[in-house]
Amino acid sequence: MTVSKSADLPGKGSGVSARNYYRVILALAISGLAELASLFFIQPLLPRLAIEYDVAVSHVSIILSAETALLAIGLLFTGTLSDRFGRKRLIIISLFTGGVLTLLCPLVESWALLVMLRGVIGLSLSGIAAAATAYISEEVAPVVAGVVTGYFVFGNSIGGMSGRVLASQLIDYVSIDIIFYGFAVLLMLVSVMVYFVLPESKKFQPSKSINFTRVLKEGAQHFKNKKLALMFVVSFIIFGVFTSLYNYLAFFLAQEPFNVSHAQAGLISFSFALSFFTAPQAGRLSAKFGGMKVLAGLFVMMIVGMLLTLTQNTAVFIVGAVIFTGCFFGCHSIGLSWVSKNATHSRGQATGLYLFFYYMGGSVIGYCNGLVFATFGWPGMTGFIIALLGVGIVVANYLGAVGNIQLVPAKSNE
Repeated sequence: MTVSKSADLPGKGSGVSARNYYRVILALAISGLAELASLFFIQPLLPRLAIEYDVAVSHVSIILSAETALLAIGLLFTGTLSDRFGRKRLIIISLFTGGVLTLLCPLVESWALLVMLRGVIGLSLSGIAAAATAYISEEVAPVVAGVVTGYFVFGNSIGGMSGRVLASQLIDYVSIDIIFYGFAVLLMLVSVMVYFVLPESKKFQPSKSINFTRVLKEGAQHFKNKKLALMFVVSFIIFGVFTSLYNYLAFFLAQEPFNVSHAQAGLISFSFALSFFTAPQAGRLSAKFGGMKVLAGLFVMMIVGMLLTLTQNTAVFIVGAVIFTGCFFGCHSIGLSWVSKNATHSRGQATGLYLFFYYMGGSVIGYCNGLVFATFGWPGMTGFIIALLGVGIVVANYLGAVGNIQLVPAKSNE
């Protein structure tokens, strides 16, 4: 990415140095990294947790569903909180609180309590994504906002990758408790880094107060905006199918004819590094050809990737999973940019709603596919995922068709 020294991080109309521009990318990318690493290191540990806590394979993913469901619910409020108290402040508090709560995980011996605590951690980390995306929409020049969002998504993907890979490789050598402590320290260190690195907001205008009646009315207005409401459907689908793939991939590859160990299966998460290219490139292609055309094309490629996983050849399976993964991050980058661009008011709340449906999709579809996988195996789960992606293609094409409709800003009640 090329950045001019006069790159415009808006500040009451004044330009900001390229150095500060890169500070934004660094701070937000690492925040996303810490958030996702601290949430999804649990995923490759599911087989071990199923054994240690005597939980059925079809139900063990409830711990990840609890995290993502509470994360999603929190996003209904954190977008509004960031509109009131500020983007940077909310990111720091979310990171530090998540670290403190993660320190408590080794003290919990009950499966039910551990699931509840991980859910609360998901809730505490919910402030990061909505605040970060709103920060970008306000502080970064529109011409490169999509690319910067792509790098934030890249940070998320590296977090998801590093959390999964580290946990999958460490579990044979250290206890789960040590892994918990490591990710707790990571969250707290990153909160300190963000405090010193991320520039203060210059265009942020805090809402006068948190009026819940107004919040509900403004939320309802977002749903009246077809460009947002239908993108919420897309967000539900994209993270739901992605979570499904990685929840049960290790279980499937451990079977005949693959016989791949859980540690080896965890290495597939290295494909998340593709987001360094796919997420920003999706932003560039969207600017050139239109976001919904690119989104529909990425969905088609994800279907191709899932079809390749039906093979009994390990190498071909991995290629399919890698294609699916790379395209997923491009889809998410486009979705975030689309919502920020098409929200007529309260961008923080609009982004929070997008992410609510995004993570709720991971929770609901991810859990349901556990039942599908246990009943119909990998082919059944693949069929369900492809059907959902087909719905995504239909929605993307429709949004592309109505993309030229002029939005009329909603009246503010502030």
